[in-house]
Amino acid sequence: MINKIIKVMSRLGVRNGFTRPKTFKSLKWKKHRIIDGAIQGKLTLNNGIEFSVVAGPTLYSLPRDKGNSPDDFDKFEVAIFDQAGEFMDGDVLGWQSREDINKLIQIHA
Repeated sequence: MINKIIKVMSRLGVRNGFTRPKTFKSLKWKKHRIIDGAIQGKLTLNNGIEFSVVAGPTLYSLPRDKGNSPDDFDKFEVAIFDQAGEFMDGDVLGWQSREDINKLIQIHA
């Protein structure tokens, strides 16, 4: 039984009672629901703040081509929402690198 609990906690990012910090790699990716050839990753932090990270044609990302995976892009457009679903930082943040997004996640965690 204890081994099952450890496996579940590990999948959830909990080890030795500590939760691993969330990063760009924690985003859950899917095809963008509106823009053909675009992708969207979402992440909700423990405090309820939500990140929406998108990339693809017409978005503030690089390259501005169609893609199927975050591996197809170097820079991303980021929107950050508070617990009430309102924009934080006033607007989207364009052309953010993976490192920039990691910093934003840590700032808002």
